[in-house]
Amino acid sequence: MSLIGALFDAPSRLTALDPVASRAGAVADRLLPGGKVRALLHGRPFGHPAHPAMAFVPVGTSLSALLLDAAATVLPGGRALHAPARGLVAVAAASAAPAALAGWADYTQLHVDQQRTALVHATGNAVALTCWTASLVAGRRAALLRTAGTLVAGAAGALGGHLSYRWAAGANHAEHLPHLAGAGAREHVDVGALEDLPDGELAQRHVGDAPLCLLRRGDSVRALTDTCTHLGAGLHGGEVREGPGGPEVVCPWHGSAFRFDDGRVVDGPATAPQTTVDVRVADGRVLARVDGPPRS
Repeated sequence: MSLIGALFDAPSRLTALDPVASRAGAVADRLLPGGKVRALLHGRPFGHPAHPAMAFVPVGTSLSALLLDAAATVLPGGRALHAPARGLVAVAAASAAPAALAGWADYTQLHVDQQRTALVHATGNAVALTCWTASLVAGRRAALLRTAGTLVAGAAGALGGHLSYRWAAGANHAEHLPHLAGAGAREHVDVGALEDLPDGELAQRHVGDAPLCLLRRGDSVRALTDTCTHLGAGLHGGEVREGPGGPEVVCPWHGSAFRFDDGRVVDGPATAPQTTVDVRVADGRVLARVDGPPRS
């Protein structure tokens, strides 16, 4: 592993952060609104986390301010560029708050090793915000503070990207399942006898290498792919509940709920729907076919 990669991985091993990370998660979970607002902060209407997209505003405006400040030092009469730079940083500071709210909503549902990295990421962003805000009243040192804030925000943003791609925070953890189904993604495959499925309870079966979560009710069987799109838990270990659109499965880890009939996310931090499975019962046998990648 490269030195930079090792540096970005280091926060995930800082177990000394666990008490702070746990308390921060509890406080954020208590203070953040719930219901539709929490769903919006997670990004459920978009089918992916909202925080990275919202972070584009403070990142873009602060970087633009940095370029204007740099130009101001080399261009004749460039001092006039400090004024628009100040305005851009004001936008960056103002837009950081909603982006942070979305980030904290996601933070509350991460694994502890992910939370350690996320806490360092949030701390860096807080330092950047402090520099940006101070620059608005700093006089001659304003450009220096703007620059410092943007450089810190850049480092924090790079760590956030590492958290997303290296540590899979916010990624869809079930996108690969239709590709693991093999022939079962093209035609129905026998996954066992109907009588072997417990009535009214969740069970796991496989189509190719793709795990399925099955729900039998009498002679009817419904199914979804078993790996939760949020952080990869096995849905067959969760609970069944009745929703307005039919039966739903609730993930045992973070409470994301998915509707069996169409895989739609109806509750919890998940943003990507579950892949649906077409199930038929013939001659006492359960036949399943994994559908293609789900649509939001």
